[in-house]
Amino acid sequence: FCRSDLKAVASSLVPRKHAQSQPMAPFVQTFVDIVRNARVQEGERSTLERSTTVTSTASTASTASPGPLASPCPSDFSTPSSVTWTSSTASECMLPTEDLVRPHRGFPAARRPSVQGLAAWPLLVLAVVACGGWCMHELLPTAPKWSLRQHPGTRRRHVVDGRDVWVYLPSKARAGTPLSAVMVLHGSLDTAMGIINASAMEHVAEADSNFIAVFPEMAQYKGMSWGYGNASEVKFFRDVSNLLTRQYYVGRDQVFAVGHSSGGSMALFLQNHLPDVFRGVASVEAGLPANQVWTGNGRPTMVVWNHNDPVLAQYGGERLYNDTRSMLRRCDPTGAGPTSVEPLSTSGGVVWAELLTWPAQGSNPLTSVVSWKSSAPTHAWLNPTHIKGTTLDASKMVWQFFKKILVTPS
Repeated sequence: FCRSDLKAVASSLVPRKHAQSQPMAPFVQTFVDIVRNARVQEGERSTLERSTTVTSTASTASTASPGPLASPCPSDFSTPSSVTWTSSTASECMLPTEDLVRPHRGFPAARRPSVQGLAAWPLLVLAVVACGGWCMHELLPTAPKWSLRQHPGTRRRHVVDGRDVWVYLPSKARAGTPLSAVMVLHGSLDTAMGIINASAMEHVAEADSNFIAVFPEMAQYKGMSWGYGNASEVKFFRDVSNLLTRQYYVGRDQVFAVGHSSGGSMALFLQNHLPDVFRGVASVEAGLPANQVWTGNGRPTMVVWNHNDPVLAQYGGERLYNDTRSMLRRCDPTGAGPTSVEPLSTSGGVVWAELLTWPAQGSNPLTSVVSWKSSAPTHAWLNPTHIKGTTLDASKMVWQFFKKILVTPS
């Protein structure tokens, strides 16, 4: 074994950007040290030429020499006297390939690996396994958190109009029993998998067992916005609804939608423009979408609004909040304020919170607003995972709101 190829072997094991920016773990360094002494780069093999001279035992014993390159190498393997080495670089050396790959049974006594040499191979195998684990952790993309949040139910992938739609069916859902469906729309630069993890709506579906959670993707993966009134977008949501009623025994009047950020704005759009598809909607950290025409009466709606949200502040903050409330109550003939104001828990990172409720008045449907303020600026989905110490959970409150709608005439 030689030391002239150490850098070459090390650089072949660790990508350059990692080698320069991150120190190797101790067990990886051990692996590199072992492999440095056990193999060489293919390019280096071309600089060496083995000349094998077949001679009689008597003539070999008197004339053969291991050559000038054998002296710096360890003697774990006995170099046969009939093998000599020539090289254009006097500082490089390697073991004969035969000694590394030839079965032990076929070795002559003079060429049989020593006990010390064989004992090194289990260490090499262990090092390979350890390095493989390190490489998987450091060099490959980290598995998203949602993949660790598995439940007893079933998550299924459908493709609707060329877009992924993930459906979570609770484990206790009984075949033939009508179910509701809650579509959860992700925000800008997010994905369906991202909102699965952020909202934890699958947890709520599993605990309740009376609805399936549905997570569609934007038309453009990790895009900035949903398509609102685009013909293809309207068709997509109708097709998803048809899929749910056809394959999951979901009633046509039991489809709901909730969204976060730009997904919440899309949900507000859907309650006004597709009232025949959605029974009710909710938005989390979102206001009215800009440049949209609002007609009709809409559907029952819940808004979850953090008054310390830096993203909402960029789009108008309190002005957007008041405009959203006013638009949702535009058909209320009384023009009155909420009939109910219920204080909510203020534990953990929640400074204050309250639930405002406007009942259905005239042609104006039911409206609820979870108005709250975080101690630190955040655009996150309200739940204990993102707001440490709080007991408030937007997903649970949204589903309770939808359940209230189900017991009222549509």
